[in-house]
Amino acid sequence: MQINISNLDVKNHLDKLIEDRLEYEFCKQHKYLYLENDNLKLHYDNKELFIDFNDSEILNRINPKTKKCSVVQAVEGRSKTKLTILDTTAGLGKDTFTLAARGHTLLTLEKDRYIYLLLKDALQRAQQIDYLKEIVNKITLINIDSNEYILRTDKSFDCVYIDPMFPPRKKSAKVKQGMQILHQVGFNDEISNSNLLDNIIQARITTKAVVKRPINSDFLSNRKPSSQLKGKTNRFDIYSL
Repeated sequence: MQINISNLDVKNHLDKLIEDRLEYEFCKQHKYLYLENDNLKLHYDNKELFIDFNDSEILNRINPKTKKCSVVQAVEGRSKTKLTILDTTAGLGKDTFTLAARGHTLLTLEKDRYIYLLLKDALQRAQQIDYLKEIVNKITLINIDSNEYILRTDKSFDCVYIDPMFPPRKKSAKVKQGMQILHQVGFNDEISNSNLLDNIIQARITTKAVVKRPINSDFLSNRKPSSQLKGKTNRFDIYSL
C-alpha cells in the first residue's frame, strides 16, 4: 500500500494530532488519510470513514432517557458503582463512548494506527463540545496491541471488554460502510483477537470479561461463558473469572 500525504492541511493537522514521531512517519507513507471540514477521514476503495461522537446515533445511545443498550447491560450487570473498564478492541469507539457516558472510566486500546488516529481526532473534537467533554475525560486511548498490553500490565480492571469484530457476511449488502472498510484494509486480526480471552485469564487482570459475538458464532477460544445476554443479531458472552 504505497501512499503519500501531500495535502498541506492534512500535514498540519497531523502535526497537531500526533505526538509520536514514529506515528507521524507512518502516516506520511500512506494516502488513505485526508482532511475535510477539520475532520480526519480515511478513504479506501471509493468509501470513506470518519468518526464523529456528536452524531445523532451516538447522542441517542448516550441519552439518559434511552433504554440501556446491550453492551451497557452486559458490562454493568447488577453493579451500581462506576467501573474501571479495559476496552481491548476500540474499533470505531461507539461502545467505549457509550460506557464512558455512563460514568465509567475506560482504558481503550487500538493497535491499528489509522483507526487510532481517527479515534484520537474524534475525541479531540468532542473535547471541544461542552456536553461531551466530561465523557471524553473518562477515556484514555492507547495505540498498542491488546495482547501485548494485557501480558505486561500490572493494572487490574473491574471488567475487560472484547469486541473481536465480526467477519463480513459474504452475501450481505447491509454491512455498514465503516465495517466494510475495516475488513477490506485488513484491520481485523482474527487470530490475535481469538487469543485475547486466554491472555486475560492468564494475566489475572479482572474478575469479569464480556465478549461480543455474532448470535450463532462459536465461543471465543471455545470457552463457555458463565452467562449470556442475547439480541437479534449478536450476543454478549459474560465470563466470571
